[in-house]
Amino acid sequence: MTAARRDGDARAPDDDALWRAYRATRFEAVVDDASAPIAIRVGECCARLDALLDAHGVAEWVYVTAWNPHSAPLADDDNARRNAELAAELDHFAAARFAGFGRGADASWKPEASFLALGVDDERGVDLGRRFGQNAIVAGRRGEPARLVDCRVPRDREL
Repeated sequence: MTAARRDGDARAPDDDALWRAYRATRFEAVVDDASAPIAIRVGECCARLDALLDAHGVAEWVYVTAWNPHSAPLADDDNARRNAELAAELDHFAAARFAGFGRGADASWKPEASFLALGVDDERGVDLGRRFGQNAIVAGRRGEPARLVDCRVPRDREL
């Protein structure tokens, strides 16, 4: 697994623009119909997410999508099919799964349907990200800031 830098990043050094875009993204998850989505931001803690983890008796989480592999836009139908496959995978081992959207700061970037998966560690999240062609996932533990984790960097290489 890659080592996280102090600013919440674990990434390849040559992708600054891409990582800035990811860091500016608001990662949302709908946990019930009565309240606003949980909003996750890289480098920040989220009290609502911590409470959700406590309610499910787990400490780890990942936020992942199957949309637009390697940042190459696909048709909505293709993205939906890929996300359905990801959801089925998550249902095998996540303590809970919540749908949401990654919303970039750039209005021209279409929000990507995604999942917040509880009880899933970084390693398994990165494996999923790689299988679904993702550059990165967002991951964390209760009480800690959300981290951006590069799915492209070999696990034995530390940054």
